[in-house]
Amino acid sequence: MKKISDINQGYILTFKANDGKYKALLCTSAYKEDSPHYFTLAALTYDDFEKPAVANILHCDFWGIGNRKDSHFKYSDIELNQMWTCHPEIKPYVLGSYGLVVLRKDFIKFRDDFEVIGNLKIVDNLDKNGNGGMNASDLNFIKDFLSDKINSILPDRGQKLFKLEAIVKDYK
Repeated sequence: MKKISDINQGYILTFKANDGKYKALLCTSAYKEDSPHYFTLAALTYDDFEKPAVANILHCDFWGIGNRKDSHFKYSDIELNQMWTCHPEIKPYVLGSYGLVVLRKDFIKFRDDFEVIGNLKIVDNLDKNGNGGMNASDLNFIKDFLSDKINSILPDRGQKLFKLEAIVKDYK
């Protein structure tokens, strides 16, 4: 497995969680301008003993919210139509993801536990149009959260599951 040296928007990361199953995260943004550098990740619903391929990930959902009718972080008409085609229940609102924020300096300590399995071209500002997030700069927290706690904590924070295809550009 190749050591991860950098993470960019659209990267799909996988790892084994505390339940022994593979989980997946999608990088929605990477902040590299000034220190501290960090990545914002969206939790995906992949949950299997087999390591995922990108084809598996495309059938997953992500945690987020239909939010902000008049967002400062705009989507194109094409992107909005794709969101509303997949999720007509949110119209006229836009999709945003719940962010798991990981500081780069912390990620370097546990990067060997993760693998980049692919890269998707996704809409910009997905995390900025969400309404919540948490610091996830600890490997044990990430493994535990995605194994046991995500399905009870995120709904309590108003987060729902949305089809990944709603935010992937050129989805086929």
